[in-house]
Amino acid sequence: MKKPFLVCALLFSMILPATAGELHPFGRGEMQRILEARQGRPFALLLWSIDCPYCKVLMDRLVALARENPKLDLVAVSTDGIEEPQAILAVLEAHGLGRRATWAFAGDSPERLRYEIDRRWSGELPRTYLFDAGHRFVAFSGPLPETAVQAWLAQRSK
Repeated sequence: MKKPFLVCALLFSMILPATAGELHPFGRGEMQRILEARQGRPFALLLWSIDCPYCKVLMDRLVALARENPKLDLVAVSTDGIEEPQAILAVLEAHGLGRRATWAFAGDSPERLRYEIDRRWSGELPRTYLFDAGHRFVAFSGPLPETAVQAWLAQRSK
């Protein structure tokens, strides 16, 4: 059952427009791969959904923050299934994330994937993680406090 789904996810990723960002399937082990690819580097992780209006507000804020801080590595993971690539990519494009590599939940149950990201997260959105270079993180559900963002940015520049 999992193989056909993964094959479909791979095919979807191959037919997406070349000008758009890449939409990667976020399955088991993907969080570890994201961490390994950013070894020794801080980054922000945004978990969002197509149907979440607050997610889009936060998306706009993080994109503006990334424009002000060009070295900011922003990772976006849609909790919507990978089987909705056009809808996910349309939202990303509309909010300025269309040129970034992004992910969408795939394959496993959402509960397992949430647990892999953070065993204390129960699925509320938006969810933001600010990782330092050692990949210790602070997590926020809902709005992102300005004081936390400024402290994280200051720590990144040390």
